Amino acid sequence: MFFQKKTTDGNLRRRFHRLLLSKRKENLPTTTIRRPKTRRMFKQTSPGMALFKKVMYFVVAALIFVGLVYVALFSSFFEITKVSLEKSGEAVASTALAPFVDKLKGKNILFVNTDSLVREIEQTFKNQVLLVHIKKSYPHKVIVKVEEYPAVLNLRVMVDNMVQKFVVNQIGYSILENSEQKDLPILIWRTSKMLPAGKSVVIDPQKLAPIVDGFTKFKDYFGIKITEGEWKKVERELHLKTEKNFYVWLDLTQNVDGQLSKLKRALAKLDIYRENLEYIDLRIAGGDNEKVIFKRRK
Repeated sequence: MFFQKKTTDGNLRRRFHRLLLSKRKENLPTTTIRRPKTRRMFKQTSPGMALFKKVMYFVVAALIFVGLVYVALFSSFFEITKVSLEKSGEAVASTALAPFVDKLKGKNILFVNTDSLVREIEQTFKNQVLLVHIKKSYPHKVIVKVEEYPAVLNLRVMVDNMVQKFVVNQIGYSILENSEQKDLPILIWRTSKMLPAGKSVVIDPQKLAPIVDGFTKFKDYFGIKITEGEWKKVERELHLKTEKNFYVWLDLTQNVDGQLSKLKRALAKLDIYRENLEYIDLRIAGGDNEKVIFKRRK
């Protein structure tokens, strides 16, 4: 006996499966169900609006540029209204520099040519000024720094009963006349005629250098101050008078350091701090064992 399997309608099966699935979803926890992501909708900008925005950006940028050009070139925002002068010495009077400093006032700080002014000052005061530096302090201030050749000694030129006084700088130039600076050593020069009045080179720089070394290095070596010195130009000698009232004779044609080193080596036998000396002669050159020539006071 044969049995025939009944076929079930397809639609009926699908309905049954959908019913089962819907019941399963109802039984699931609500936290496990994810909500589908919603897409944000953006409005597309029209071509006319995009062109308008580009034009506006260009106009704003152009206005900003024009404004900056106006401020830089035509307004008084960058106008130099204050110039400060800083000097390292007294070689050049501030009144002498005032005409050069005034040239900067009223100029545009962005475009003012400071290099030409620096060269002009250095050329005009070439014997007094070593270096000039101009610094801009925005928006309207300029600082002019003048570095001068330092003053190194007071020179007294003696002709019979007449005395000329000069303040001499590092290159032998007389920066002041008829005056002296308190903290500088005194150099006496006895000669047959007076020096020309006015600012000029009174001592050759090559001759001045060992003289200044004699003053400064003796104090550095021995801690004894030099009150004054006398320049023997013909003999090419320097006689230094110490605060202990004895003289030290130096030969300006020889190395000053070498002569002072010879005296330092002799300190074990010659106590220059306690001896009552009249002079010490270091002019004669020799080896390390050479005796130092000196004279005690009677």
